[in-house]
Amino acid sequence: MSTGSGDEERAWAADKRDFVADQRDEVADERDSVADIRERTADDREAELDKWERQLDARAAKLAGPAEKSGASAQRAEARAGLSEARQNRDEARAKRTIAAADREESTKRRQADAPPTRLAMVFADLAEQLYDADSFDDVLSRIAGAAVSTIAGCRMASVTLCERSEYRTAASTDPAAMAVDQAQYQSHEGPCVDAVDAPMVYAHSFPDERWPTLASRPTKSGVQSALSYRLAAANSGTADSAGGSLNSYGVIPHAFNDTAQEIGLILAAHASVAARVVNERSTLQSLGRDLQQVLLSRDVIGQAKGILMERLKITPEDAFDLLRRSSQHLHVKLRDVARGLAESGELEMTRASRPADQH
Repeated sequence: MSTGSGDEERAWAADKRDFVADQRDEVADERDSVADIRERTADDREAELDKWERQLDARAAKLAGPAEKSGASAQRAEARAGLSEARQNRDEARAKRTIAAADREESTKRRQADAPPTRLAMVFADLAEQLYDADSFDDVLSRIAGAAVSTIAGCRMASVTLCERSEYRTAASTDPAAMAVDQAQYQSHEGPCVDAVDAPMVYAHSFPDERWPTLASRPTKSGVQSALSYRLAAANSGTADSAGGSLNSYGVIPHAFNDTAQEIGLILAAHASVAARVVNERSTLQSLGRDLQQVLLSRDVIGQAKGILMERLKITPEDAFDLLRRSSQHLHVKLRDVARGLAESGELEMTRASRPADQH
């Protein structure tokens, strides 16, 4: 956020640093845990190997001559020395990780002692709830753009670009100027929002940027001096129509986004990609449910209409359906609507000459 007093700005920046530090510590803890498991496995494996080699030594001592004993024993002793050295290196690495983990824990304690639960963490918790509660895919995209403005320091306006069938479009925007900058990039076929469809993050410190000579300084005409774009994963991974998109943060000064802002944006983009996919899949399932319900209702009403015709005209189910079909063609309305009219009124809107020949 870029509004409020200087104290609020500093507090907000401190909150962001703490949040990113917590994220880094969690990643480091997970990495250390994996290393510990891997090294315990190596220890167990080497202990088993050592056991077998000692048994081989004992057997060789009984079977081999003095010279063979000496050579084999020397080789195995050398191998054991190598295993012992590797084990010692792992022990040292484990000790260093233990010290680093203790340092991280102490740093976390200091951060918690110096400040209450971070405002940024609460913002992200609220954001997650808002994103997953979105009513539609378009709604979640609008919320994602708004979230960029509220959480990424230096971001004054934001937009979401979607790439569909190799065509780009702005699906959500917080400001007409952001949409204008998007359009300039689409027309130039280059720019951060275009590149970010295939890259995790693209940062334009200022315009013009030598990476995009055709775009040049066009964004500055809309008041945008810097841009930070992130890749958004495709909301529907099962189709080739969508190649994903990008979340675009625009600043009104050059070099508007520092390292912390860039990291916060990456976290937001990850949240946004998951939320967009969930909401899109939910909407798809709801649409399929409605379609299925409509199909079932249509089958039911057509069955009722066929039953009426079969009982009234003493015809077969096939003839009844054929009569409904020809009525639909004659009246230029859908078959289910013809069937519904018959079921509700008891009358079939069709000339008697259209009845099956065996009923004349």
